[in-house]
Amino acid sequence: MSLQDRLDAFKADLKAGRLPFKPTAQQLDAMQRATMALIASGQAGRALKTGDRAPDFILNDPDGKPVASRDLLAKGALAVSFYRGVWCPYCNMELQALQAALPEI
Repeated sequence: MSLQDRLDAFKADLKAGRLPFKPTAQQLDAMQRATMALIASGQAGRALKTGDRAPDFILNDPDGKPVASRDLLAKGALAVSFYRGVWCPYCNMELQALQAALPEI
């Protein structure tokens, strides 16, 4: 099953109340409004696409040491994923998909 299929199934289960945690109607409405506002903003159309070059950046590694994207790119291709936290089911599904795609990456 593709990541998009898993995300779509999760969203359907969330809306239908088939998950162990059941958001209220108000919470679901807030999520829907936030999604619609993001779509209306046009942000997605301005986001970098696969193969686009991102600006140089420096982030801390798991040990807290700064690592520059330029240094990593000097060693080969770089895949970047933004992970909000273990509490985010969407982020966890993305990490699982990245792990499954690791041989291709």
